[in-house]
Amino acid sequence: MTQQMRGSARLDENAIHQLDALELLQSLPDASAELIIADPPYRLRKDREFGAGAYFDDHADWLAWCGRWIGQCQRVLSPRGNLFVYAIHHHACFLQAHMHEIGLQYRRQIIWTYENGWSKYRNAPACHYEPILWFAHRRDSTFHVIREPYKSAARLRHAIIKNGKVWSPHPDGRQAGDVWRFPTLAGRRFAAERTAHPTQKPLALSRRLVEHFSNPGELVLVPFAGSGSECVAALAAGRRFIGSEINPEYVGIARARLTRPAACADGATG
Repeated sequence: MTQQMRGSARLDENAIHQLDALELLQSLPDASAELIIADPPYRLRKDREFGAGAYFDDHADWLAWCGRWIGQCQRVLSPRGNLFVYAIHHHACFLQAHMHEIGLQYRRQIIWTYENGWSKYRNAPACHYEPILWFAHRRDSTFHVIREPYKSAARLRHAIIKNGKVWSPHPDGRQAGDVWRFPTLAGRRFAAERTAHPTQKPLALSRRLVEHFSNPGELVLVPFAGSGSECVAALAAGRRFIGSEINPEYVGIARARLTRPAACADGATG
């Protein structure tokens, strides 16, 4: 393992540390991470199941805490690096406004939509998506084009003329947009990937973030590692990573996934 230094303290890379997210972030040098993927508590009652320190009863306390770790992410992020923050529809606006206010550059809001989720809502439509906020220091932050299969092969059999020029389909498919369709890890289909973590992110989604918004050999920082999906994706994609998680049960789950080579090969690259 290589190591990240702060004075006499050392944090192993390619490892998940049982640490508070702020403690991890404060230990890292300026501009040291090329990609940060943050999946923080959403200030929901169910956050209690994540362990001590994960639940905020007061909105102002939660927002102030978010300001502290986001500020550290801003400091640690490299000049052309990317910051992704998972959110929830009724709280995402507060985080987005704060990141605008502190001078981060808005790149896009990604909509992760899933059709196999379920909802407790009875007086409103079921929620089938989560927003992922994408910010950076610069508008030319690292990005590698994402390709998806064309929806219809039939239309490709005939010439398509646009502005007087014949359009040719790209061999790798159409350029993906900002709505990403990945199912949640529900049902027997995902039994092999699913862990005991209640909000585990799909490995296919994590690999898309890692592979298209960083470069091989760069450092991926995961301050809320949870079940370790982003760390597994980083390892599979030839990136370095540092993760932190305060819940010892989830640390054990994430570390176990990293020791299984097959886990790093699962999921579409997207």
